[in-house]
Order: sequence, then C-alpha cells, then structure tokens
Amino acid sequence: MGTGYVRADTANNISNGNVIDADDLDNEFNAVEAAFNASTGHTHDGTTSEGAPIEVIGPTQDVVATATVLRPKTTNTVDLGTSSLKYKDAYLAGDLNLDGSITSTGAVSLGSTAITGTLSVSTNTTLTGTLAVNGNTTLGDAASDTVTVNADIASSLIPSVDDSYDLGATGSEWRDAYIDGTAYIDTGSIDTANVGTLAVSGNGTITGNLTVDGSINATVVGTASTANTLTTARTITIAGITSGAANFDGSSNITITTTGLTLSGTAVTSTGAELNLLDGVTATTAEINYLDGVTSNIQTQLNAKLESIDISSYTGDVDITGELVVDSYNETYAAITSSSGTATIDCEAGNVFSHTLTENTTFTFSNPPSSGTAYGFSLKIVQDASASGYTVTWPSSVDWPNGNAPTLTSTASAVDQFVFYTHDGGTTWYGFVAGQALG
Repeated sequence: MGTGYVRADTANNISNGNVIDADDLDNEFNAVEAAFNASTGHTHDGTTSEGAPIEVIGPTQDVVATATVLRPKTTNTVDLGTSSLKYKDAYLAGDLNLDGSITSTGAVSLGSTAITGTLSVSTNTTLTGTLAVNGNTTLGDAASDTVTVNADIASSLIPSVDDSYDLGATGSEWRDAYIDGTAYIDTGSIDTANVGTLAVSGNGTITGNLTVDGSINATVVGTASTANTLTTARTITIAGITSGAANFDGSSNITITTTGLTLSGTAVTSTGAELNLLDGVTATTAEINYLDGVTSNIQTQLNAKLESIDISSYTGDVDITGELVVDSYNETYAAITSSSGTATIDCEAGNVFSHTLTENTTFTFSNPPSSGTAYGFSLKIVQDASASGYTVTWPSSVDWPNGNAPTLTSTASAVDQFVFYTHDGGTTWYGFVAGQALG
C-alpha cells in the first residue's frame, strides 16, 4: 500500500492450516492503521506504490477534483455550504461567474465583475472605481428613495424621447438654474424673472404686472390692442414746439390742442405760407420773426424793416457787399495800460487808442484781420507829468518812412500822435507820425 504500510507477518504465519496467534493479527492491523496515518500514511499521489489520486468524492462521486478544476459531476446539483453551515472566506484570483444571485449580509469588495443576471444588494454599497452600466438603469422604486450626486456631471443629459419627461414637478421644484448658453423653452411660466437682455422671437403673453426700470425700445408690426386705463393719468406736453397739452389715461387716443406754435419759447405768428417762403433758410426764431407780416413785394417790406432796425447795440461782424453810405459813424476809443513794461493793442477792441506812459514800454499789436482786409488805427502817446522821458519799443513788423522810428517828445505831458495800418494780416504794419509835441 505504499508509504506507511509494511507487511508485519513476514514469516507468513497468517496462512491456511496454521495456528494464527493474536499477536500476528495485532501486528498486521497496527501496520494497516499506520498506513492511514495523517502525516506518514498513504498519500495517493499517483506514484506506483501510492496509487492514483482520489479525484471523485461523495456518495455517488458527486464532486470531481482534478489538478485544474473542482466541479460537480452534474451541473446545478451540488451546493457549496448550507444556510447554517457556511464557509468562512473565499479567495478567488480569477473571475466569479454566477447564473443566480448573490446574497450578502456583509461587505462585498469586487474588482472587475461581469454580471449577466440580476444584482440585488440589500445593504449599503460603495464603489471606489469606475461604474459602467451598459443596459437600462433604474434608480429607486419609490418617490421616497433619493439619489445624491456629489460628483460633477461630465456629459449632456438628454431624454430618450422628445417632449415626454419633466425636470421637477409642482411641489418638487428645482431652485436655481445656472446656464451660460441658450435655454430653448417652448413655453415658459416664470413667477419672477430678472433678465439682462431678453429677446423674444415668438408671441409673448404677460398675465401679471410688467415692471420695467429702464427704457423699452419696441416696434409693433400689425395691430396693437388698446391698453387698459392707467391707474394715474399723465399729462403730455411738447416743450418748445406748442403751447398746448393733452391728458392721457390709456382709455382713448391722444389729441393735442394747441393755442399757437412756439419755437424755443418764442411765439410764431407768421402764416404757413409765409414760413414756406423761408424753406432752406438757416435762421433763429427771432430772425424769422423779423419777417412777420411779409406777404408780397419782399424787397419793399425788408427795406421798411431795415430802416427801423437799431444796430447801436449790435455785437459782431457785418459783412457788406457794395458801398456803405452813412451820414455819420463813430469809432471806439480805448485807453490801454502797460504791465511789466509791455502793452497790447487789440485790433478787435477799436480803431483809436491812447496810452499814458508810466514806464519804458514795448508794444504788441494783436488780432488784426486776415490778409486781404485792410485795417488801420491811431495811437496817442502821452508822456507822464514828471517828464520822465520814457521810451517806446515798436513791434519789428512796423515799417517807418526811411526805416527810421520816431523819437518821442520827452517834455511833461507831451502828446505824440501816430497812425498804423496793415493789409496782410499784420505781417507788415506801416507806421506814420501824425503829429508830435502836441498840447
């Protein structure tokens, strides 16, 4: 019998016709017993002396064990453990393929698992890897079940059928929605909306109040329904155009009754035909009113108007084409002073100037008319009463006769009179002595 068993009856006492002692039997049985010793007995390791391995066990060889597989003899007939007699731990390095279900009262830690049947988990389940579900997925079987998503969603949420499923419900509404793109909504029912820029391409119906803090720019194509009466009526006035006004409460059209046309606060009394005579004329309201009453023979009418015009207080330039014939005219006389040895004659301030010397003075001529327009002025120089003999320095642009500037009279309060004119915008001034040592 291989390892552990040696025949004890070497003398062959146990044989037919011999007297068999008890010792012979005891020794032989002891040898057989030793052959089945747990550590030194028969091994069934497949060697010649040990015999073939035991590959089938059970009452009818129900379980088959080979070098590569432990299996039942017939499929779906043998259990591994019972409900009351359970194995402890199961360690599998390969795959676990189940046709039935897994029932676990403890934690289940799975690596890569392929389940072709139904996976039913009655306790909490934690997946630390990636969960890929290829078939249909149902989360929960009642409204009391909840789903908590702590991770960010990295894909679009697209319903399987168009216009069939809701996002939220009455009494179970989402709170805030943050959308950077465009929200495409066929029908919207919004309790309160704060919209930056609202573009409505279809019809819009507002059944509640619409409050607009800013301006409304709208174009109505077609027929606009009449508005309801305003809670507070408003007065409509057109400032600067008419002196009339209208009241608007939304119940009827607006009619503005005027008592006369005004432009910038000035009433216009001319007729429409009279105003049409001025088509294309750029003028102020006051200028138009000068023509009030002109109906025919405009030149005659204008001559009469011009004869009554008072230009004594007119400020500005008058450009006359043709001859100016007047009975008499006056020129502005301006006395100028010096500061820090300088004095300026402003050609826009007049044509007759005077200056009493208080120091040696350098003159500047400013603002002459542009080249092509002649301008002249006279200048009276008065020495001080102390006969200080102050001198004058003229602009370098002054051209004196023979190129020699005159010498001022130096006696007390002496008066010298000079005349200057230019026609090239002040590039050259021609200077002349009109008189010296005048009283």
